[in-house]
Amino acid sequence: MKYRTALIGLSWIATDPAGSASDPIVGTALPGSHASAMAAIPDIELVAGCDIVATAREGFLERWSGRWPELGVYGDYREMLARERPDLVSVVTPDHLHTEPVLAAIEFGARAIFCEKPLATSLEEADQLVAAVSASQVVMCVDYTRRWMPEFVEARRIARSGAIGRLSQIVIHTGGPRAMLYRNHTHVIDLLSYFADAEPDWVIAELEPGFEDYGTAYRGDGGGDPATEPGANYYVAFANGVRAYVTGMKDTVPELRVDLIGPGGRLSLDVEGLRLITVESEDLRTKPTVTRMERLTPSWTVAGVQAALCDLIAAMETGRPTASPPETARQAVAITQAILESQAHGNRPAQVARIAAQRPTGVPPA
Repeated sequence: MKYRTALIGLSWIATDPAGSASDPIVGTALPGSHASAMAAIPDIELVAGCDIVATAREGFLERWSGRWPELGVYGDYREMLARERPDLVSVVTPDHLHTEPVLAAIEFGARAIFCEKPLATSLEEADQLVAAVSASQVVMCVDYTRRWMPEFVEARRIARSGAIGRLSQIVIHTGGPRAMLYRNHTHVIDLLSYFADAEPDWVIAELEPGFEDYGTAYRGDGGGDPATEPGANYYVAFANGVRAYVTGMKDTVPELRVDLIGPGGRLSLDVEGLRLITVESEDLRTKPTVTRMERLTPSWTVAGVQAALCDLIAAMETGRPTASPPETARQAVAITQAILESQAHGNRPAQVARIAAQRPTGVPPA
């Protein structure tokens, strides 16, 4: 069956033809944009795209009308949804402009929604989206892409298997100009929840110099200008005892490094791939520490955005949840809010549950 699909927002992450993603496991074979991933899925027929910028619409047609000759373009997403009645909608608008397009897609009868991260830039809007999806028959997936990357999936599987003992610490570094709180950091924040597999309890945070008085509300421009959003260092305590520490100032090396640490070993993930370091000595009290390192190469068939869309289609057909439903994406919004609250109150611990409970009247909890 072909699913009629539409794009709301035609930036490069929506329309780049070749995809610009590279990965230590899948290399450059990974479709890096929504449209390039859709082109690799036979069940998807891209019928239309919408953007308020005329040059974005023109570029979209230039890149993709050869693949989909009947492709339409619109300047108003409500008009597009009303005319095209897509089964699947990808929302690729700026970070702070996801809510209205998602609600419109639900209103016009979409069966599935693929929304770029973050889910929202406030807990109020996150709760509004969670409630709207829950009240409808729509399946929604938020693009925390690493939940469909083979090395991250394998790292989580191994950590949960007990190979390193009980997971106790997560240490992550991210950096570079794009280490903005609602941009690259939101991927990292989601990874903390993905690996910890528990509710966040409290957060201590420090925003980068120059953002000490940023406040507790989003003040970015949608993800374009790094000068509008801070990087941050933060420490997250999870209810199951897992502790996570992230270093993420923008004036540091632009790489992602992940360490999952337990008493029996460590899983390390970076540009060189996934490695498992395990303790071989049975008595660490009386013998020198002896470790063994193993490089791991998980198998894969599809990954990243393409795998996310396949997951969304399968969820639409079977009724099962996706790997990144709005309820888990909301947790990333809550942790992000706690980071801002900690900075605003003298870098003291911010209680995530208290912050997450501060929702407007009439919006149900997630």
